[in-house]
Amino acid sequence: MERNTYTLDGSSAATITEPLYAFTVAAFFYVFGPFTTSAAVSLIIFQSLLCGLNTWVLFILTERIYGTLEARVCSLLFALYPASIFLAVARIGPSSLTALLLCLILLLTLILFEHARTGWAILAGSLTGLLLLTGSHPLSLIGIIPLWLLWVDKNRRLRMFLVSLIFVASAIFVMMPWAVRNSLMLGRPTMSKTGLGSMLWKGNNPVATGYTQVRPPDGGLGRGDDVYLQMATSWIGDNPKDFALLTMKRILYFWTVIPPASSRLELLNGLFFMVVTALGVFGAFSPGERAEGVWLLLLFAAIFPIVFYVTVISNYRYRFYIEPVMLVLASRGIPRLWQRVSPPAVSFLSPWFCRSR
Repeated sequence: MERNTYTLDGSSAATITEPLYAFTVAAFFYVFGPFTTSAAVSLIIFQSLLCGLNTWVLFILTERIYGTLEARVCSLLFALYPASIFLAVARIGPSSLTALLLCLILLLTLILFEHARTGWAILAGSLTGLLLLTGSHPLSLIGIIPLWLLWVDKNRRLRMFLVSLIFVASAIFVMMPWAVRNSLMLGRPTMSKTGLGSMLWKGNNPVATGYTQVRPPDGGLGRGDDVYLQMATSWIGDNPKDFALLTMKRILYFWTVIPPASSRLELLNGLFFMVVTALGVFGAFSPGERAEGVWLLLLFAAIFPIVFYVTVISNYRYRFYIEPVMLVLASRGIPRLWQRVSPPAVSFLSPWFCRSR
C-alpha cells in the first residue's frame, strides 16, 4: 500500500494509483477501524453488492441489445462467473466497482444513441470520469464512444458530434482535479496516472518474456517513467522482430490463461473465459435487430486490450473490464448454439424464458 501511494523517498505522494477506491477504503477504515476484521467484512459485503447491482445492469444492457432471453442468460453467467465471485469476496480492490461503472457507461451510451440529449451525455461523461478515477486502464473510452456515435448515426452526425463533445468535456471535468494534481507533482501535463513507461519497459527489454514475472535488467527500480519510456522505445526500434513476437505472446495470454496460473481458481477462470470468448464470437455473428449495440461492444473489445498487447498483462483482474462485455456477446451465442444442437429442448424451455417478451 505504501509503495503504491508514495514515491520511493517516502516523503511525497505518488501518481501511480487512482484515488477513488483508495478514498472508499479510507471511509470504511474510518468507520470500522484500519485493517480490522469488521472493515474487511464490510468491504467484502460492499463489493458483493456492487456485483449484484452489476448483474441487474447487465440484464438491462443485454435486453436492450438482444432481448429478454439473452438478458437472463447473461445475468446468470455473470452471477456464476468465477472472476466476479473471486474479485468480490477474496480481494479488496476496485474491480467490482470498475466493472459496474463500465457497464453503466455502455448502457448510457446506448440510451444516448436513442435519445441524443445533453443530460444523458453529461451523465455518461461524468461516470466515465469516475471510472477513470477508479481505474485508468479504459481511458480509450473517451475516444471509443464518440467514434461509435458518429459512425452508427450518419443522419444525425452534427447532433452526435455535439453530444460527444459534451460527453468528453464532462469526463475531463470530473478528472480535472486529479489531472491537475498529478501535473503539478510531475512538472508536466498528464491526464491520468503514470507508469506507462515502466510497464512498456517491463514488457519489452532484453530478458522480457511477455509478462512481468521476469524483472527487467535493472530490476525495474530507480528511474523515472520518462527514462523507461525512452529505453523501451529504443529497444523496440532496435528489435522489431522480438517486439512482434512478444506482442503475439501477450495477445495469446490475454485471450487465454494469463501465466502463471497461481491457483486452480485462476486456471478455471482462464478456461471459463476461453469458452465465453468462443461463444461470444459465435454470438457476434448473430447480431439481432439492434446490431449497433453489438458494434459498440466489439469496438471496445478491439481497442481496450491494445495497451496490454504492447506492455504487459500480469494478472487476470486487469482483463475483468472486458469480461462482462464478452458475457453479453456469449449470451447471444449460447441460445443460438443450443437451437442448432437441440431444437426440441429449446422448444420445451422457450415458454419459460420468453414469457416477458
